[in-house]
Amino acid sequence: MKIFLTPLLFLFAAVGSAQADVYTWVDAQGVRHYSDSAAGPGAKRANLPGLQSVDGNPDALQQLQAASDRARAKKQTAGSRMPELISPEPEQTFRDARGIVPVSVSINGTGELRDGEQITYYLDGSPIPQSPSDATQLELGNVPRGMHTLSAALLYQGTEIRRTEPVTFYMKPPSAISPVNNNQNTDGDAGEPSGTTTAAPSAGNVGGAPGTPKLNATPSAPPPS
Repeated sequence: MKIFLTPLLFLFAAVGSAQADVYTWVDAQGVRHYSDSAAGPGAKRANLPGLQSVDGNPDALQQLQAASDRARAKKQTAGSRMPELISPEPEQTFRDARGIVPVSVSINGTGELRDGEQITYYLDGSPIPQSPSDATQLELGNVPRGMHTLSAALLYQGTEIRRTEPVTFYMKPPSAISPVNNNQNTDGDAGEPSGTTTAAPSAGNVGGAPGTPKLNATPSAPPPS
């Protein structure tokens, strides 16, 4: 059986139009024809599963470009955001008995986060359990005695944009041996303190220097005459 190719080429040029029906038939000479109309005797709708007709969207390219421009502008805006640690200050010392350190972060001079932004706080190089956080102000609790570092990273949609330089601070909570307040105020009743704590002197020390050992000796009796 012969296949008439010219109408077939016309068929492939026409498949882009929606709602197009394709017909086929065989003429008296055994040549198969394809057409978008039933022009021959015994023509039937052709079964061509490999071909599809799709409605085109003339605005698709413009819409794609606009979406790309919006994403680029949003990324550039996020990249210009600058986090800054307001608290703790560099070399600041905290003496809270509960080990509490107030933390505050500013983004481009304000304490507000935009949509998609979060902050990860790093204490001594490790993220705190609350990270990432939507808060620019919080309190760290149970910070142990000693020297520590804190930094804050600004995230946009889960990706880190910029991180602050680590700030060094110190936690020196009061202890029973050396409490914070060394002044004693009494109200005159039995010498009881009124709202203040007196530091207990260090054992064996006087004015910060080792005390002179004291010997409890009994005077010897005069020799018999």
